[in-house]
This record gives sequence, C-alpha cells and structure tokens, in this order.
Amino acid sequence: MTPPPAPPATTPPKRRTPAARQRVAGLWAAALLALLPPAVLGGLGWRLLDQELDASAAALAADLARLRSEVPAADWPALARQRLAGDDVAGRLASVADTDGALVATSTASPDWPTRSAAAALHGGGALVLTRSMRGPLALGALLWLSAAGALLLWRRAPPADRTASGAATRADAAVPALRTLIESFHDGILLYGDDGLVRDCNSAASRLLGLPAEQILGQPLARWVDLAHGATTVGKVESQAHRGSPTRPFPCELAIARVPHPGHDLWSATLRDLTERNLAERQLQQLANFDPLTGLPNRALFRDRLRLAIARAGRSGQPMALMFLDLDRFKNVNDSLGHDAGDRLLQQVAARLGAALRGSDTVGRSDLEQSFTVARLGGDEFTIVAESLRSADDALRIAERIQQALQQPVLVGKHEIVVSTSIGITVYPDDPSPPDDLLRHADQAMYRAKELGRDQVQFYSVELNEQAQRRLQLEGELRHALERGEFELAWQPKADIQSGHISGAEVLLRWQRAGQSVATPDVFIRVLEETGLIMPVGRWVLEQAARQIVAWRRAGLPWLRVAVNLSARQLRQGDLVRTVSEVLETSGLPSAQLELELTESMLMGGEQHQRLLHRLSALGVQLAIDDFGTGWSSLSYLKRFNVDTLKIDRSFVRDTPHDPEDNAIATAVIALARSLKLRVVAEGVETPEQRRFLLDNGCDEFQGWLLSRPLSARAFEAWWRQQLLLASGAEVEHATLP
Repeated sequence: MTPPPAPPATTPPKRRTPAARQRVAGLWAAALLALLPPAVLGGLGWRLLDQELDASAAALAADLARLRSEVPAADWPALARQRLAGDDVAGRLASVADTDGALVATSTASPDWPTRSAAAALHGGGALVLTRSMRGPLALGALLWLSAAGALLLWRRAPPADRTASGAATRADAAVPALRTLIESFHDGILLYGDDGLVRDCNSAASRLLGLPAEQILGQPLARWVDLAHGATTVGKVESQAHRGSPTRPFPCELAIARVPHPGHDLWSATLRDLTERNLAERQLQQLANFDPLTGLPNRALFRDRLRLAIARAGRSGQPMALMFLDLDRFKNVNDSLGHDAGDRLLQQVAARLGAALRGSDTVGRSDLEQSFTVARLGGDEFTIVAESLRSADDALRIAERIQQALQQPVLVGKHEIVVSTSIGITVYPDDPSPPDDLLRHADQAMYRAKELGRDQVQFYSVELNEQAQRRLQLEGELRHALERGEFELAWQPKADIQSGHISGAEVLLRWQRAGQSVATPDVFIRVLEETGLIMPVGRWVLEQAARQIVAWRRAGLPWLRVAVNLSARQLRQGDLVRTVSEVLETSGLPSAQLELELTESMLMGGEQHQRLLHRLSALGVQLAIDDFGTGWSSLSYLKRFNVDTLKIDRSFVRDTPHDPEDNAIATAVIALARSLKLRVVAEGVETPEQRRFLLDNGCDEFQGWLLSRPLSARAFEAWWRQQLLLASGAEVEHATLP
C-alpha cells in the first residue's frame, strides 16, 4: 500500500530585518517632515490672505460710505461706478449692491478662477462684495508641494547610505526656495527669532512695515520694534504696537506669535499686520454712525445716548438739565429760492454759531463728563441742545436768548445775505421727569408752540402744551376720515366792484362740520392738513366742488361768476397741479377765465420751478392772485417774473383805514403799485362805508368783507345773489339785506 504523499513544506513568513524596518520608519518620517511644513504654512498663508481680503473690503466700504454721505442720493450710483472703475488692484472685482440686492456698481476686473470673496456692509444700506483670484497663491502652494514631493522621491531613490547620511539636508535644500517664495508673497510681516529674542530671519514685508532693511533687523532683539506685553514666547494673537523707522514712529498692529519646531532647538515666528488702515476705516464708520456729515455735530443716535447720560447725571447731582429743540424759521424758503447747496452752507454756519455761542463753558460735541452742553443736529433744520448743571429754568432761558442773539447777525451765503431766526422749545428735567424720548417730544411740542406765536420765540413745555398735542393727534385722526364722511363744506364770500357794487366774483372758504360739534374754521385744521399731506385730496375736492357749483348756477340761469380758490404751498410742491386744474376744468365744463387761484407771497419763493408752474397755469387761461399782499416776502421782482393778475390787500392794512396814517400809506402804496403794473386790486376785510370810500378814492377795483356779506353756504349765497340781481342798478350795496 502506497503511503500518502507528504504535505508540501510551508515557507515561514519573511520577517523584515531591523535595518529594513528602520528604513520604512525613516521613509514615513521623511514624508511627514517633507509634507507637514508645507501644509501648515499653506494653511497659515490661506488664513492670512483671507484676513487681508476682509480688511481690504472694510477699507473700500468705508471709502464708499464716506462718498455716499457727501453727495445727493440721486448721484450716488454714478459716483460709486466711477470710484470702482478706478480701482487699480489687479485681479480684484468689487461690486456694490443695494438693500434689495440690485447691483448698483461694479469694477471692470475679471479675476481668474479659483476665487474667494469677502463682504462688508455699507453705512446707509447695501453691501460691498470684494472678489480676488487665488490662482497665484495656489500656484505657490502647488510648487511647494511638488518641491517637497520631489525631495521625497530623490531620497527614496538614493542609495541607503546616502539616505541616512544626507536625507534631511536634501529635503531642506529642496524646500527652502519654495518656502522662501511663499513667505515673501505674504502682505504681513513675518519675523523668525529664537529663545533669546534675537531675529534670525524676516520677509520683505517685515522690512517694509518696520521701515528698515533686513540687515538692520537681523540679529537685533524683536522687542526693539514690537511691544511684547504678553511675552515673546506666549503663543496667540493680540493687538499691539510696533515701531517704524529710525527714529521710530509707532503704529497699531496685530501680533500673532507661533512656535516653529526646529531640530535641536525651537524657533518662534512673529506675524505683524498693520492695523492703521483698518483703524482708520473703523473711525470713519464710527464718525458716520454717530456724527452728522454736514455739520460735524452729533447725530440723532449719539444725541439719544448723550441725553440718557445727562439725565443720569442730573439725577445724581440734583442739578436741573434742560433740553432745547431748535427749528430754523422759514428755512425752506432758502432751499426753494437759493438751492439746497446754499441751504447746506447756511446749516453749517448755523452749527458754527451755535458752538461759538455756547463755547464759553462747553466743549461742543465731546463725550467727556465735564461738558455742560451737547449740540446735535437731528436732521433738516432741526437742532437740539442739552444744557446741564443749571441752577434753575431761568438759566435755560438765558441760554436760549444767547442763541437767538448769535443767529440774528446776517449770514453771508455766496452772494446772498440771509438773516436767520429760530423757534426754540425747552423742557427742564426733573421738573419734567419723563424718559428721554418723551422729553424730546415735549421740547418739540414747545417749539411748535413758539412758531404758532409768531416765530423767533422761546416756549417752555407745560402740561397744557401736552394736552394741546393730544388734541392735535385726535384732530389729525378725525381729519383723515372727514373727506370720506362728507364733513367738509364750502362757504362763499362775495366780491363786488367797489364803484358800482355789482357782484364780480366770490372766494370759496373751506369749513369742517365735525361730528357732534360746531363748524371748524380753517385756522383750526388747515395746518394739520398741510403737515399730514391731506391737503392734496382735500384741495382737489375744493376745486371740483367750486367748479361744479359755478356751472350749476349758470345752468340755473345765473350769470357766470369768477370763483377764487386758495392754494397751499404743498399743492405747489407736490403732485401735478396743472394736470389737476386742467382735469377739473374739463370735467366740470367751467371756462378757465372763471377760475382764479390765490397764492401767498412766500409761495412764490420756489424760484424757476414755481415760475414755470405758474406760467403753465396762466397758459390754461386761469387767473392768478397774490393773497395777503404785504405780509410775506414782498418782492417786486416776483411780480414782474410771474404772470399775476390780481393783488389782494390784506385785511390788517384795511382795518384801521382811513384813520391810521400808516395803514393809509400802505394801502395807497399797494394800489399805486398794482396800477403801475396793470394789476387788479382787491381789498379784504372791508367792514365800514368809510373804508370803502377811502379805497374807492385811491383807485381800488374790488372789495370783499362783512360790509358786503359774511361768508355764506351755497344755498344762502344763491338766494342773496339773486336778491342783488333784482335790485336796481343804483341800489346801495352796503344797505342790502343779508340772509
């Protein structure tokens, strides 16, 4: 029997000799030593490039925000495009987007792929996006990795004896050029130093930041140029201060210290980033956020903070504090007549005068606790003053009087000399123990009361003023629904030929029949209509009702009657008044010659814009009249430039005629002026036969007033008018029976 075959012999596993294992370990160690430093340095370089991109975006955003604050909003997109078109940084794309995401402006650069972006918010809304190419840094990184891989490959292929003897030197020699190229590409300064604090090496950016050649830096203590408050070997990043040049000049910097492993001993790296531009951008943003760019005064946000601090100090010291609210009188007339640039220069001079008037004991606009005053501009022509450490409310009154005196001197704006006055409202803490927002509202209410009393006045807040403000809010709420509820009605006041007494026209006056209350006259609600913008729909309603009523009377057999309608300043400034009048004339069938529009003198201060508007109205055939002539900004040049048909002598100049010589002189002068310009003259407020006789003798054309008739409802006016038409042509108008 044949024995079974013997199993094949098994070969024992081949074991690596100690020398082989040592070579494999050496290979892995070499790989780590060759590839780890490029990875670490590459990551550090990438982070530094990101930080540089963020800082550049913040600086450019601050520059654009400053530009935005200096130009009108309409000019901002074009100037932003111009600024970005001049961006001379190669490979960098800058784009500006509005708050809704719409692209406002962009530069012309086309950065190569791959790219990285950084965004920065713009003060006033919107954002800046900065994009740059990363192809260059990636190429350097790739070169560094290839150099390291090549060094590893050469080491692997070299004879074992060569590997053990010169492997480390070969790797170092191969990596040094790439490392040096990468470090030299950094915008931040990098300095290598030992435990002794002496600088061993530095890149060119460090030489540039410190203002010295590398030869003067190497071998010197790092502490000579950099403040090392936390020590030279404390790893981390802090804001510090470095010194440039010789003699040295300090500049703010970001200091990052890192440990760099090195055979035999450790080295340390100090990375310096100049923060001068970033700090400047932050200061600019802080300035824009807290100060008015036109006057340099604290703005509303900073004012609120100062007011809260002042209240707290007054509470601790027990000394009163006053809040003053200032509003320039008739500032809009300056803007309308001389332009917004002139208005801005006027505001700058007013701000300077406010500071000069208070500078005897204050530091205007500073935040130190010893200051006695804070002057701020809230916007437009509104200023506030916080006056601290007062003895009593009388001190606040004296300060307000000092301000009024300072503003009474004429201000030269270009070729124009302007006299400025201001209305001032005051509230005193703790007499008024309200929170900051309520204090501001109370001072505002007192200021409006000062304007109502004739402007250039000073008024203190009181509980009564607050009650008036509450009533005004209620009035505003009721007015918003008065038109839709049909609560408005027209009163008709006739005008007559002053010689014959024949009815020549009528002026319509707006009345408001408030629910459950007596009829309100315009002096109660017209200003509220103006301020809220409700005058626009109400004004159109007045035009429509007046035109329809005249046409209805004509169809009822009465003769044509010229109707006068008062216009408001807001109707001239907003909306298309010419289109509104044209539509009313067309839909009602009223001949344009039967419509007269009355304006005040101050409404003619709008310059060429209002001149063109009135010329277009005149081209429709509408009559134009200047109401209350002599009480506003009288100017013969306006009468010459505008197509005016009628001058109306204000009732204040008629009231005391013929007994007051001054009123006699004014009325006579207005009539003579109108005659010389071939204008019709209407006297308002005629109440006695003697007044009518005086005006007739001096050449007045028409009159209106209670001598003729008080304002009547449409039905009462029609009955009275028919009665006048039935009277004989020789009847005395002043003895007519009033309905």
